[in-house]
Amino acid sequence: MDRLVTPAFAPEELKRLLKTELPTLEGSCSVRHILTDSRSLVSPQDTLFVAIPTESGDGHRYVAQLYERGVRSFVVERLPDEARRGEWQANWFVVPSSVKALQQIAALHRARFPRLETVGITGSNGKTVVKEFLYQLLHPTLHIVRSPRSYNSQIGVPLSVLGIEASDELGLFEAGISKPHEMKALRDVIQPTIGVFTYLGSAHQENFASLEEKLREKIQLFTHCHALVYGEDSIEVSKMMQATFPEARHLTWSRMNPKATLYLQQSVAEGDRTHLSCIIHGERHQIVIPFTDAAYIEDCLCAITVASLVAPELINDPLPWATLRPVEMRLEVKNGVSGNTLINDAYSCDLQSLSIALDFLRRRASATAARPVVLLSDIEGSGLSDEELYSEVASLLRGYEVSDLIAVGKHITEHAHLFTGIRVTPFPTTDVLLHSEALRTITGSCILIKGARRFAFEQVYRRLSTQEHQTVLDIDLSAVVHNLNYYRALLPPNHPLVCMIKADGYGIGAFELARTLQEHRVEYLAVAVADEGRELREKGIRTHLMIMNPEVASAETLFTHHLEPEVYSFELLAGLREQAVRLGVRDFPIHIKVDSGMHRLGFALEDMERLGQLLSVCPELRVSTIFSHLATADEPAKSEYVHQQYATFMTASDQLTAALGYRPQRHILNTAGIERYAEYALDMARLGIGLYGFSPTGRREVEPIARFSTVVLQVKTLQPGQYVGYGCMGQVNRPSRIAVIPVGYADGFSRRLSRGVYSVSIRGVLCPTLGNVCMDACMIDVTDVPAVEVGDQVILFGSEDLPLAGMAEVCGTIPYEILTSISSRVQRRYWRE
Repeated sequence: MDRLVTPAFAPEELKRLLKTELPTLEGSCSVRHILTDSRSLVSPQDTLFVAIPTESGDGHRYVAQLYERGVRSFVVERLPDEARRGEWQANWFVVPSSVKALQQIAALHRARFPRLETVGITGSNGKTVVKEFLYQLLHPTLHIVRSPRSYNSQIGVPLSVLGIEASDELGLFEAGISKPHEMKALRDVIQPTIGVFTYLGSAHQENFASLEEKLREKIQLFTHCHALVYGEDSIEVSKMMQATFPEARHLTWSRMNPKATLYLQQSVAEGDRTHLSCIIHGERHQIVIPFTDAAYIEDCLCAITVASLVAPELINDPLPWATLRPVEMRLEVKNGVSGNTLINDAYSCDLQSLSIALDFLRRRASATAARPVVLLSDIEGSGLSDEELYSEVASLLRGYEVSDLIAVGKHITEHAHLFTGIRVTPFPTTDVLLHSEALRTITGSCILIKGARRFAFEQVYRRLSTQEHQTVLDIDLSAVVHNLNYYRALLPPNHPLVCMIKADGYGIGAFELARTLQEHRVEYLAVAVADEGRELREKGIRTHLMIMNPEVASAETLFTHHLEPEVYSFELLAGLREQAVRLGVRDFPIHIKVDSGMHRLGFALEDMERLGQLLSVCPELRVSTIFSHLATADEPAKSEYVHQQYATFMTASDQLTAALGYRPQRHILNTAGIERYAEYALDMARLGIGLYGFSPTGRREVEPIARFSTVVLQVKTLQPGQYVGYGCMGQVNRPSRIAVIPVGYADGFSRRLSRGVYSVSIRGVLCPTLGNVCMDACMIDVTDVPAVEVGDQVILFGSEDLPLAGMAEVCGTIPYEILTSISSRVQRRYWRE
């Protein structure tokens, strides 16, 4: 993350703040950019890089790279040898903790704005939703700075606060903790004047002895607040808030206490809206919100109570509440027409979120050498003049190497002259853009779509999309990264990984997975056959690619595209060597598979002597790694077999290494092995199903990454005794409503799910299948779901009550088979938090 700071920090100011000893570099620039992710570098000359070590990586590894790119200010926990020897001249701020230093810098920046009213939001759930609801409600009249998306961690909070500018009139910052003694640091960074507590629940409970301990830790955020907002019906929260902060002003919402600041007398759902009858500060109000979900209603009650304090005029205005929209905190990535990739981030349109989206665009485009294109509307409610606003936008676009802008709206097009060095194609309205030829001329590009709501850029998104089939597999790339980092943390620091993305990424989509994993510096990717690897290379994937099931016939493809084959037999070895000789290839990396007990593919222990002799006189091929596969790592009762396999593998690899005269890397751990036998990590490990959200040993920290969904096509009413589907295999025994949904076994929704053995979810209600699943459709019983309508979303798997493992169990198979069976006609949508 790169955070632009205004005003800038002088190097001497940072030296005094951080109490560091080394002299600052004479003539160096003041710091305007605070960088924590080396991939987000925009402006080297005035950037301060904060090198943060984490469980899954260490920012110190990228100091040399950034120094070479021109960065001359660094916060580090250890001084590089080159700096100690005087070879590197820079501002070196050596500190005990880089995270604490980042927090100190942010706290100093926050203190520059002592009159800024700041809302600090915490709780177990709902923090981001409440923050975004308040932003939607207040930003038309106030200039607001807020946490980007869900930046609420020890690192995310200071990065959020560093975004405060002199023009800001209100700050909205959320703070999340996962263990004791974390909140005080966030409080000192945010320095909130108004405190909001959303909800007390079990999230992140594992590191706290009790809910009371977690509550006591969370409310430390409010130590210096003059007003507090919370739900009075939570007795634990109410008692502790009253006892801990008797001097503060308490504003509460309640369904039970008529004396609360907001007393909810009644809530009535009507279609997709809810009518709230409230007494607020003693006066009756009717507020209509466009949600029926219980959690959203609770978040709205919290937001109404906050609004009654900071903007009481909103309570009497029905429009802002009726036009609230669901909070989407994700960037959506999808294949588009003409070889384009689409990044849809139209849920918000402001400078803060634009910077984050541009960073994502640059990474996505550079991974495949695609041309970055931005489609941007007028930005509303910035608090800046048009000249200031679009000068800043132009600077951002140039900083993130965007040379093509499609501008839509009166204000941005009138200021097109500010975008020097950028090719601007202006349109007054979205409708004019859609009737032009501009969209048809974009090919092979990565397109960021970002527009204010009234510009209806969803029409542009649909026009540029390749598929309109409403049966969708949604993939959460943030969960992929979470799982990657979780397994990295189980291994020694900086331990290399091979990530398995064969079978088109287990049906998820190998290319998007490869781009994400490459961005997060995975050392190796593995696919099954050479064609899969060639396709990834042609799309710009540069990471080492291992081919698990190579064939001699594909040798030229392997050598041409630098695809590293697994070698498991003497026949394959001889064939590859023969082709290497023919093509003049030398020192090509290969990976030797040892059969240590799986008895599938691989060389046996007794083959090592002969194998070593052959490879020692084979200059065409060089062994990069020696590996094997554990057969029973996920079965605790068979741990002895794991130890036996490991011993066999070590003996075999030692023999082969001795014959080679050099030491290849070794690896034997798969996902289950990483979870249960980390002591066998050796030089690398292979991550498969764990990356996709399935822990073979049931670890709860692993997050599911995929959701399979469709929509209701038609709703019918049937009478008792009527039949449904082919062969009349379904029959209703009560007055019933059935929904037809456009998904069948040709999409990957198996025929084994027919006749009520499986249920799908509509509006949170489980609805069983009726009759047999057809090729392209199936029928479900929606009698128990109120007001089902055509177009309603239907979850097939991926919600809390419908995990993928449940569908696999009903089908008598494993999650691998379900994922890899989802048809290519089902559109894949990729999301990133």
